[in-house]
This record gives sequence, structure tokens and C-alpha cells, in this order.
Amino acid sequence: MSIGLVCSFTFFYLFMQPLSLYQLNALVRDAVEQTFPDTLWVVGELSEARQAGNGHFYGEIIEKDTDGRNVLARARIHCWARQYNILRLRFMQESGQELRAGLRVLLQVQLTFHEAYGYSLNITDIDASYTLGSLAQQRREILRRLDEDGILHDNQSLPLPPLTQRIAVVSASTAAGYGDFCHHLQHNPYHFRFSVQLFPAVMQGQYVEESILSALQQIADEADEWDVVVIIRGGGAVADLACFDTYHLAAAVAQFPLPVIVGIGHERDETVLDYVAYKFVKTPTAAADFIIGNQTAQLTALDRFSARIHDAATLALRNRQDKLRNLTARMPLAVLKYTFRCNHRLQLMSRALSAGASSALVNAAHDADRLSQRLHTAVPLMLERRQHSLDLLAQKVAQNDPLRILRQGYSITTVRGKVVTDAAQIQPGDKIHTRLAQGEIVSECQEKNTTTSE
Repeated sequence: MSIGLVCSFTFFYLFMQPLSLYQLNALVRDAVEQTFPDTLWVVGELSEARQAGNGHFYGEIIEKDTDGRNVLARARIHCWARQYNILRLRFMQESGQELRAGLRVLLQVQLTFHEAYGYSLNITDIDASYTLGSLAQQRREILRRLDEDGILHDNQSLPLPPLTQRIAVVSASTAAGYGDFCHHLQHNPYHFRFSVQLFPAVMQGQYVEESILSALQQIADEADEWDVVVIIRGGGAVADLACFDTYHLAAAVAQFPLPVIVGIGHERDETVLDYVAYKFVKTPTAAADFIIGNQTAQLTALDRFSARIHDAATLALRNRQDKLRNLTARMPLAVLKYTFRCNHRLQLMSRALSAGASSALVNAAHDADRLSQRLHTAVPLMLERRQHSLDLLAQKVAQNDPLRILRQGYSITTVRGKVVTDAAQIQPGDKIHTRLAQGEIVSECQEKNTTTSE
């Protein structure tokens, strides 16, 4: 049936008589089968992707607007088990990804319309290169945002502690890689000791971002307790790596206050975290090797410093020993010279002292002679002057002799042993002693007159 006939038939039924739903869907099916080629390529994002128990694949593909917020179109997709197993294996080998929600895909499909099940797309082929390009573009976009935010290389600029012994590990608690990591650290050939604590997180599936962010926050709250953070994933599907390509997770690692070592990939796979972490390695064992290598480098540096100190100390000791031997050899001659100089100085001092003493004695004798001559002249003259002074004093004493005064008719009156110079000193009835030039009179005061005459 041609497209024109289908349209005419459709027009007749629409406007001449009512159609049943089945008849309408049958017309749509015929129109689809006649209008579209057997296969065509469709681009979209998988919003649903699941494999049923019978092996068939079912899902949904959508297209969003430029902002990525609104869905502009959607369609159901499916792939029968036999075909899906072939396509799935090839897609994983080429892209390293499982068909999962969130992937942008380029699908070769057959457009079908079933009267009972409606419109759907039957997948006949998948172009893995398109998905790889989309994932790479998504990764580049995240890195661009991190660079614009100025945080892309923040974690890489942190200093790695010289002794990385306290290690916080973000991994699944049951992961074999975590056990390999701990075993490798514990049995290192240098017998380094490490303190390791696990902060459990989901390492595959839709909760990877939320779980790892929570673990990192716990570590950040006690950042002073740790030297380095290690994010490892033991085994697992390559497809699960896409769970680590998120902006928020990359930003958290880039801005983390401690160096972060990432070991979540395989030899040929990378994630955004590999670009922002302080160090990325491919396996948990490689992460342990890096930490051990850092310790080994520090040990080697210490050995070099120790050797340099030993060499410097040995050289200094040898130089001091040489100097000591030279001093020991020179000591007898130096002592002899010093003794000779001291003896010479003593001789000079002795001679100087002897000459000085003789000169001092001569000068002292000369001074003594001069003093003797001066004393011989000065003593008689001084004695004469002193004798004259004594004569004058003797004359004064003789003139003031009380007996001489008493002989002139004066007397000395005393009462109670005291010389009376004022009548007020005497009271009636007092005994009065009057001293004369010859003898003494004792009398009694009968009356006194205290008036004085001018």
C-alpha cells in the first residue's frame, strides 16, 4: 500500500465513519512502516536502562533543552536478549561503559508501532565512539568549570607531609582493594609503621557521589588527625568509573585541606578525580607503593644527611686532632721560650728594683740630713718662742692668784660650798664661810639686804 492510499484510506475512515482504537493504531502502524526506512540513527540520553530476567533490554531515551532542565521528547526503547548480549559486550569493550541512565548514546533503531503497546524503538546497533566523545566532553566541561573557579590545582599545590603515617582511607568496607592496600602497607620491606582508618563509602552505583562526600566531610572535621587521604576502589566494572565524574565530587577533592591520593581506575581509564587529586595511581597497591616510596625517599634523605654529618664530624675531628698534635709538638719549645722570657723579665725587674731601692735610699738619706739640719736650727728657736709664751702665761697666772687678791683685802664667801656672788643665794640662818688671806671666818646670816647701790 502506497503512502497516498494510506492517507486516502485514513481520510475516508476519519470523516465517513467512526474508527475503533485498534483500527486507528493499525492505520498508524501501516503509516509508520510505509513512511520510515528499516533503520535510522537516533541521538539521545538514556533516562532508563534495565535488563529483564529473560535477558531483554528495556529503557527510555529522552532529549532535553539547552539548559538541560526540560524534556523535549521521549521514547521507549528495547532490545531483544540475543541482540542485546552482542551489542552490550561490544559496547563495553569499546567504551568501557555499561548502558546506564545518564549516558548519551547514538542508537540504530527500527521504528515500530504496535496496536497494543504503542510507539517504541527497537535497538539494532550502538555507536560506542559517540558515547566516548560525549563522556570526554562531559569530563572536559567539568575540568573547565573547576579551572574557571580557580580550584583545579588547589590540592596538587598542597605540601605532602614528610612522614605520611596517618592515613584516612575512603573505600568500601568489603572491598578487596582495601585489604590489599592495608596488607601492602603492613608488610613493607622497610618495616615502616602506618596508622590506617577506613571511612566507608559506596564505590559503585548512584550513591557514589553522596557517600564519598559524606566520608570526606568526616575526615575534614578531624583533619589535624591525618596526614593524607586515599580514595581507592578494589576491582569493579569499568562502567562504574563514570560515577566519579561529577563536578561536586571533583570540587570537594580539589579543595580538600589534605593531599588526596586517588586509586580508582584501571590502566587505560581516567576520571575527573585523577586530574584534581594530589596524586593519582591505577590500583590500591600502587597507592600503598606511593606512600611507602615517600617514606623511603625521606629515609634516603635522612641517610644522606646522616652521612654528611658523619663525614663533616670525622673531618672536623681529624682537623682538631692534627691541630692538637701540632700544638703538642710545639708545646715544649713554646714553654721553653715562655720560661726564658719570664726569667729575662724577672732579671730586668730585679735590676730595676735594686737600682730603684739604692736611689731611694740615697734620696731618703739626703732628705734625712736636710731634716736634721732644719730641726737643729728650728728646735731651739721654737723652744725659745714657747718659753716666752710660758713666761707670759706665768705672769698672768701670778696676777690672778686668789691669794694675791686676798692679800689686797678681798675675801671669798661661800655657802654650802658654793661661792656667793649674790645676796639672793643666802637665806637667814645659813652658815657663811669667809676666806681671808690669813684664815677663815664662819658666821651665820641674821639679815640680808638685796638692794644694790649704783
